[in-house]
Amino acid sequence: MNEFHVIDSVMPDVPPSSPESFLAARERVLGGSATATTAVRSRRGRRAWTGMALAAAAVVIMVGAVVALLPRPAVEPVAVTPMQKLEAAAARLAATPEAKGRYWRRDIEDVMRTKNGSPYRVEERAMEVLALGPDREVYGWREPISSKPYTAEGLRAWRRDGSPRLCPARGCDKNMPAYSSADLDSVLELADGLKPTLTELRSLPEEPAALRARLLESHDAQVGSEREEWLAEAASRLVDSPATPGTRAAAYLLLARAPGIEVVDGVPGTFGLDGLALRFKGGQLVIDRRTGQFLGRQGLTPEGAAWRAGIVRKVGWSDVRPVPPAKCVRCTARL
Repeated sequence: MNEFHVIDSVMPDVPPSSPESFLAARERVLGGSATATTAVRSRRGRRAWTGMALAAAAVVIMVGAVVALLPRPAVEPVAVTPMQKLEAAAARLAATPEAKGRYWRRDIEDVMRTKNGSPYRVEERAMEVLALGPDREVYGWREPISSKPYTAEGLRAWRRDGSPRLCPARGCDKNMPAYSSADLDSVLELADGLKPTLTELRSLPEEPAALRARLLESHDAQVGSEREEWLAEAASRLVDSPATPGTRAAAYLLLARAPGIEVVDGVPGTFGLDGLALRFKGGQLVIDRRTGQFLGRQGLTPEGAAWRAGIVRKVGWSDVRPVPPAKCVRCTARL
């Protein structure tokens, strides 16, 4: 065994061993000189093998120590793009088991920042509910929550004026505490000319290319907008619809590849929305990085600041029948 040759291979800067050193080491490993008698070799045979094994072990230890001391090449971390993060989030969403139930319900907190008379900059909040049930039942209503200044300057001015009541808010209009927030006859409409039934919606493909092809079967250039714009509108409504998790995940990927839409990470978190975003002119859809669940929508100013949001507070299937608020007018219908 050439122990010095092994060490030399991992320590190129160490001078090579001399022939004398090599022969001396060989004699130590083999346990005697070539002129020793056969009897001596026999008596010392076992000790010689033991010595050789110990020497070999020493070489292994020395080589391991040398390798450990050698500087390791720097390994650059692999950058993960926002698109790759979106693809991973979509895959997790598609694999999420779906709860069972007779009713699908979505509660969205709508937040809007506006002016309500100088110098107040007011933030209005309301809860919007949409629910679907068996026998084509549909429920929907909007209930105001609060209105209050959201800047420090506006809050001080509002208090100087005696903190007047700002509407809309709970209790502002006792005759109509809640009202229908949408045309309940068209809650399943995804785009012009595309209004599937709940069963058809639940049967949409769960692969992006197949979903694209299926949706485009309903595009009519004489009725709808330009094809890609029309498709993006349909996909953007799918992401928070009663469609299956796989279909909603496929809709993310359709949107990510649509013209004018960019996948970004590090959304500022205005209104509490923090995640991946599918950004387009005037707005963005925010998606949870870990689960792939849809978090909500934001309206953006030309400078990119969020001024409005629809935050998903609750969504899914259950056996709990929705109950509209008292005195809610036109809050139930049948599709």
